[in-house]
Amino acid sequence: MSKFTEEHIRSSSHNDKIPGFGVTQNWVKKSIFWELPYWHTNLIRHNLDVMHIEKNFFDNIFYTTMDCPDRSKDNLKDRLDIQLYCKKPNLYLQHDASGRVYKPKGTYYLFKKQQQEVLSWMEELSFPDGYASNMS
Repeated sequence: MSKFTEEHIRSSSHNDKIPGFGVTQNWVKKSIFWELPYWHTNLIRHNLDVMHIEKNFFDNIFYTTMDCPDRSKDNLKDRLDIQLYCKKPNLYLQHDASGRVYKPKGTYYLFKKQQQEVLSWMEELSFPDGYASNMS
């Protein structure tokens, strides 16, 4: 059990240092989240921001299936990990006749026609104001 009570956490301002900070405490780095105006009032500061996690999850899946090489999470390092940990030989890195390494297309990629269908569907979507921003 921590020596700091819930009352101590509530009463301390965001500029106060914890007693023993950097000396007897292992945590010496102050998170940038403390700069947020509401952060010092959070009782459980390790809670995650669900909205941004959902957005990042969507972005990763979307850019991978749309085969965007600069934004996709499917890179050479990941393919090497697949080779080590998974039994999916169709996703292993391949070598061509000249010795260059390339990654074969995954089954999760959309073909050009499918990509165009998804993008035209997204163009027609309409959301209430503030529910979906920056869809471009």
